[in-house]
Amino acid sequence: MRGIAVVAGLLLAALLAWQNGLGRLDAALYDFFSRLAPTAPSQDIVVVAIDESSLAKVGRWPWSRDQQIDLIERIAQQAPAALGLDLLLSEPSADASVDQRMAEAIRRSGNVVLPVFTAETAGRVQAMLPVPPLASAARALGHVSVEPDADGVVRSVFLREGTQERQWNHFALALLRVAGRPVADPLPGNRAPAAAEAAPGAWLRDFWMHIAYAGPAGTYRTIPAAQVLAGDLPDGALAGRIVLVGSTAAGLGDVYPTPLSARQRFTPGVEISANVIDNLMSGTARRIVEPWAGAVLTVLLVAVVLPTLWLFAPGWALAASVAGIGTAAGASGVLLLGQGVWWPPGAAVLALAAFYLAWNWRRLERAASYLVDELGRLKRHGAVLPGDAAAPAGDLIDRRIHDLARATGRLLDVQAFMSSVIESLPEAALAVAADGRILLANREAVRQFGEAAAEGRDMARLLAGFTLVSGGALSWPAAVAPGHFAECRDAAGRAFLFEYAQCAGQEAADTAWIATLVDINPLREAERKRDQALRFLSHDIRSPQGAILALLDLHRSDPTELPQEELLDRIRRYVLRTQALAESFVELARLATAPARDEPVDGADLVLDAADECWSLAQAKQIALGTHIPDHGVPLRGDRSQLTRALVNLIGNAIKYSPAGTRVDCRLDREGRWWRIAVRDQGRGIAAEDQARLFQEFSRVGAAAESGEPGFGLGLAFVKAVVERHGGRIECDSVVGQGSEFRLFLPATVNKPEPQAG
Repeated sequence: MRGIAVVAGLLLAALLAWQNGLGRLDAALYDFFSRLAPTAPSQDIVVVAIDESSLAKVGRWPWSRDQQIDLIERIAQQAPAALGLDLLLSEPSADASVDQRMAEAIRRSGNVVLPVFTAETAGRVQAMLPVPPLASAARALGHVSVEPDADGVVRSVFLREGTQERQWNHFALALLRVAGRPVADPLPGNRAPAAAEAAPGAWLRDFWMHIAYAGPAGTYRTIPAAQVLAGDLPDGALAGRIVLVGSTAAGLGDVYPTPLSARQRFTPGVEISANVIDNLMSGTARRIVEPWAGAVLTVLLVAVVLPTLWLFAPGWALAASVAGIGTAAGASGVLLLGQGVWWPPGAAVLALAAFYLAWNWRRLERAASYLVDELGRLKRHGAVLPGDAAAPAGDLIDRRIHDLARATGRLLDVQAFMSSVIESLPEAALAVAADGRILLANREAVRQFGEAAAEGRDMARLLAGFTLVSGGALSWPAAVAPGHFAECRDAAGRAFLFEYAQCAGQEAADTAWIATLVDINPLREAERKRDQALRFLSHDIRSPQGAILALLDLHRSDPTELPQEELLDRIRRYVLRTQALAESFVELARLATAPARDEPVDGADLVLDAADECWSLAQAKQIALGTHIPDHGVPLRGDRSQLTRALVNLIGNAIKYSPAGTRVDCRLDREGRWWRIAVRDQGRGIAAEDQARLFQEFSRVGAAAESGEPGFGLGLAFVKAVVERHGGRIECDSVVGQGSEFRLFLPATVNKPEPQAG
C-alpha cells in the first residue's frame, strides 16, 4: 500500500512539473530570484520617451503627423544604428499627402522599424499593420506583442508571431537585424511543439523567450521627445545607438507590470522592447526547462527525500523535507541566474510538503491505533483498573497518551519491584528470552560470570564451559527438565546447582525463562571438612586411645610384661599426642569462626617472640637459630597471638625437619608495600609435586611424612589461614636436598595512635 501511494505521488509530481509547475507560486519565486541579480543595462540603447513633460510642452497625444515627421528627421540627423517607432500607425491620416511625407522621411532615414500590433476579434488574433505607405517605406516590421502571465505580469515574449502565410519577428529582433548587430542562431527561447497543418488564419507563436530585466521603468537612458523636437540634443548623442521612440506616460496606457517594476510605476512597452534588445545582444535571454527535464528533476529530488520519512524520526524527517524544499528553490535560483534556465520548483515543493503531511498523518493515525491497542492490552493485564481517574479533556491522542502513561507507570512499578526482588536473590539469577538472549542478570550473576552475563549476551555461551556431574555438557536449551536441579561444574571446577523454569505471560510473545545457578562451593567445602573431622575422630584420635586400652589390657593380663614406669610413660605420650591433635584441630576451627582482633603490632617483636619460644627446641637438636630484623619499627596491624602462633609453627617445622648441626634463619625486610618474613632451613626439601598439597589440612608430604616426626598436617594449614585473614599470602621455595624457604607477606601499615586512657 505504501509503495502504491509513493508511486502515485511521484506521478502526480511529474505531471505538475510537466505542466510547468504551480503558476503563481513559481512566478513569485521567479520574480524573487530576478530581483536578486538584475542585468546591467546596455548604453547602446536609448529611449526617446513621449512622457508627461513632453506632453505638457508639445500637447496632448496623439501628436500630428507633421510633429512625428519632425521627430523622425531630428533623430535621423544623429545617425542612429536603428530607429524603432513604437507608435500606433495603423490609421491613415485625413490628408494622404501627410502620410506620403512621413513615408518619405522614414525612407530617407533608411533604418526605421515600425511595429505590428495585434488585436483579438471574435476569438481570433489579427495583425494591425501600419498604413501601406508607411509599411512599405520602413526597413522592417516587428510585432510588439507581450505575453502577460496569469497574474498579469509580463515575463516573456515570443520572438516570432504570425499566421501560416506571414510571420513577423519581434520588434526588438527586427531592430537588431536592421542595426547589423549579431543575433544568435537559432534564436533563444523555447520552441513551439511540432503540430499538424495549422488552420487558415490561425495565429502561430515560436521562440518563447523569458526576459532578464535590467531594472524597473527608467533603467535605460531616456530622452524626452520634447527635448529632441526642441533641438537640444548635443551632436552625436544618438550616433550608432539603437533608438526606440514610444510612450512612457502612464495616462497613455502602454504600461505593464514586470518582475522588477515598482508597485506604483509599471514598465512601458517601449522599455520592455529595450530589455528584449539587451537580452538578445548580451546572450542573457532566458528559457524554461523542457517539460520532460523538469519532471525528471522533480521526481529525482522527491525520491531522494522520501526515504527519510520512514527511516528517520519525525524531527529529522521534517528537517529533511525542509532541506528538500530549500534545495528545490535554491537549485531553481542557481539555474536561473547562472544558466538562464528556469526550472519551476513548485511541483517539487508541493510534492514534498504533501508527502510529509500525508506521511505524518499516517504516522499519527498508526500511533493513535497503537495507543488504543496497547491500552486495551494493558487493561487485559490488569494495569489499568476501573477506578482510575479519567483522563483530562482535550485531544484524543493526548487522552490516549495520558491513559497509557498511567498504565505504563504501574507496569514500571511492578517491573521495578520484580527487578529488586531478582537483584536481592543471593544466587545468580538470569532472565532469558526464547531465542537465548539474556534479558536480565542480577548482581550475583554479574559477579560470578562477569561480561558473559551482560544483557544481550547468549546464554549458550555462558554455559559453554559447564559440565554436568552426571555426565555431559550443560547446553542451552538445557537437557535438564525444567523445574529440576542439576549439579554442574564450571571450567574452574566450581560447583553449582542449575535450575530453570518457563515464565510465560498471557500472550505467547511474553514467553521467557528464569534460570538460577546456586554456588554450592561452601556446602561442598563444609562437607569436605566434615569428612576430615570424621576421619580425624575415627583415626587420629581413636588410634592413640586404642593403643592406651591395649597397654592397659596387656598390663592387666601380665603385670610383669612392662615395667610400670615404662607403661605410664607410653600412656603419657599417647595422651599428649591426643591432646596436641585436639588442640590443633580446635585452634584451626576457632580461627575460622572467631573474630580477629585489629591492633597495632610490631613485626620485629613477632619474630623475636616466636624465635624465643622455639629456642629450646633448636638447642635440643643443636640447630643454630638466627634472626635478622630492621633497626627501625615494623608497623603491622592484626591479631598478635595468631601471628605469633603462625610464626612459631613455621620455625618449629623448620627445626623439626632439619638435621642436627644445621641452621635456621628468620629474616624480616620490606618489599614494596609488603613486609616479608622468610624462614629458611637446610633440611631435606620438598618435591615440586608435593608442594601443591602443603597447605591442605591433615596433609603431610615429603620429609614430614618420612621422618617419623610427630605431626598432624594442620600446622601449615593454620599458617595459611592466619596470613590470608590478615590480607597477606604465603609462598614456598624448596629444592630436594637443599632445604626450604617459607615466606609470609603481610601488608605494611602505619600504626594508628591508640586512644589514651582518660
